[in-house]
Amino acid sequence: MPNFPDLLSFLNANASAVFGLLGALGGGVLSYFSTSLQKRRDFDLQLWGKLFDRRIGAHEEVIAMALEMRIMVASGDVDASGEFRRFPQMLQSREKFEEWWTRSTLVWVASSTWLNTPTRREVNFVQTYLVTLHTHLFNIDGALFPEVGEIVRQDFIDLSSSLEKQAFEFFTRDIRNLRLNNLQDRHQYPPNETTQRFMNTALGSNIERIQALKDVTV
Repeated sequence: MPNFPDLLSFLNANASAVFGLLGALGGGVLSYFSTSLQKRRDFDLQLWGKLFDRRIGAHEEVIAMALEMRIMVASGDVDASGEFRRFPQMLQSREKFEEWWTRSTLVWVASSTWLNTPTRREVNFVQTYLVTLHTHLFNIDGALFPEVGEIVRQDFIDLSSSLEKQAFEFFTRDIRNLRLNNLQDRHQYPPNETTQRFMNTALGSNIERIQALKDVTV
């Protein structure tokens, strides 16, 4: 059993050294935990920084593709109202459309994981639209692509604007959100909404007119 009177005497005689030792031990423990917390905080900041870079880059890619959809080319002719007939630049020929369609699809697929849910839904709708357009262009002479482009010109403008709007919403509302998207969220618009919205496009309203171009030889 320890001799408490002797222990008390020792502590009284060496109080400054004992308290100094305890202070050093306490300081060491606090320093260890403080350093560990700081390292973890720095790691979290680096990790979130990389995630933010991915998310920002993905939305910037969507905006870039949206702006590209809005670029129009004049055919040199005028329409009934006296305005120059125009069409999206990627519909100048089959080769240009195939190149752009492939490139845009790869960009959006690579970006989709990092997009916020509203932008991802809009991207998926645009992809559905483009797949449908691509299907109807399959048997049409490439020289007639500008004519198809004139029919769907407003669609490209509208889809470009909706993509740009949704992507900008991320920068104005979600960019500081530290929670990643839930991959279980619905990333498509409801089927009835998708169908109705497509039927309201120029492509949806002019399917027969576009299909009739399959029988035209240039």
